[in-house]
Amino acid sequence: MFCPVCGRALTGPARPVAFPMHVCAVDGVVYDARRGRWYGLPAVEDRLHCPACGEGMEPQPPEPPVLLFVCYQCGVTYDRGKAQWYGVSYHLPPADAPGRFA
Repeated sequence: MFCPVCGRALTGPARPVAFPMHVCAVDGVVYDARRGRWYGLPAVEDRLHCPACGEGMEPQPPEPPVLLFVCYQCGVTYDRGKAQWYGVSYHLPPADAPGRFA
């Protein structure tokens, strides 16, 4: 996972844990892998990075007011009005993968 604010890789737990959290040491953004939720994400203005690949996401429409951010590389979408991510789960390992808790 990558930080949606700066695009840096998030650090995760060193070993499998029941509630894995991934943290951006620069921006303080936290991703709760078990619940699939983001915490500490500031108000989204005009820029956002893809949490699946770290690349910059394209605003749609290109001029204000921006309603969606789309990563054309991964297909991940962020709906600014609903503060909802779409398509991130396809890029995460399945919950029943070896070494993970169900």
